[in-house]
Amino acid sequence: MMFLPLLFGIIVGVVLTVIASLLRKKGCSRTTINIYTLAPLALGVVLIAYGYAIVRGFEGFAYLLLGSPIVMFAIFTICITFFSNTKKHQVI
Repeated sequence: MMFLPLLFGIIVGVVLTVIASLLRKKGCSRTTINIYTLAPLALGVVLIAYGYAIVRGFEGFAYLLLGSPIVMFAIFTICITFFSNTKKHQVI
């Protein structure tokens, strides 16, 4: 039961990465994908800070376990889009 928040964070991170790769294959620009990944990055940082500063203790550790994989997958997704060869603008 203790690692259930970690599992939820990993699931959210995997979904984030899959959606970003679908957007990349669709032909969206890097800026669009990076804006999409900045929201989960900010959410993960806020969850970690909230768990550390306000909740504290073992309950705060659950927020850390939830926020850490989200932050790691968001950084991973930003790195993937940074090194990809997508077009900057696509006319539909």
